[in-house]
Amino acid sequence: MSRRVRLVVFDLDGVLVEEKSSWGYLHSVLGSKRVVEERGYSKLFEGGLITYSQWMELDLRAMIEVRGVVYCRELEEAAGRVRVARGARELVELLRGRGVPVAIVSAGVDFVASRVAEELGVGEVYVNKLLCDSEGRLLPVGVEVVNPFRKGELVRALAGRYGVDLAETMYVGDSVWDCNAFRVVGVPVVVGDRGVSCEDRVRERLIYVDNLLELYEKIVRGEIVI
Repeated sequence: MSRRVRLVVFDLDGVLVEEKSSWGYLHSVLGSKRVVEERGYSKLFEGGLITYSQWMELDLRAMIEVRGVVYCRELEEAAGRVRVARGARELVELLRGRGVPVAIVSAGVDFVASRVAEELGVGEVYVNKLLCDSEGRLLPVGVEVVNPFRKGELVRALAGRYGVDLAETMYVGDSVWDCNAFRVVGVPVVVGDRGVSCEDRVRERLIYVDNLLELYEKIVRGEIVI
């Protein structure tokens, strides 16, 4: 069945880039991944014991604790090594060529998102921000822009601003963290993991693709109408 799409919103990690988590990637680069995993910060957030801003702060403090000092240029350099996902360029070019607005809504890291958005030509980016002091050192606080449990609110606001019905909005994600965004759009797309599932009324509408190139081909074939 053909579907009409007038706005496309992408998650970042595991969708537009190969890395499944830009936070996890930076922890790996800085040597703090084991620390945050052992302390179980993600489980504290999922269990409602800490806020997302608190989780960000704990992660940032762990980075600084392990390294002593983290310079933001290190994060920029690391972000430059993140590879864009297969099919991302072709898909974004196709959408932009057909006049469809494209945005990124992700709970990832701005260093990675900004670089990828510039490379792909995506002008609208909503992502959490890391802060640096006047000497370029990473600060142990960030700015929460996207709570992973509230992505749907930003998607809804974007659709309203563009004057696009949510039924004609596509959100492209890759995990259960995207269910709240899948819930509000008419065309929810899951990349990579066909085991991703949300509640019944969302699950039955999910479109699964192995990668963005497959999504590109679905649009070219007219299975999804732009």
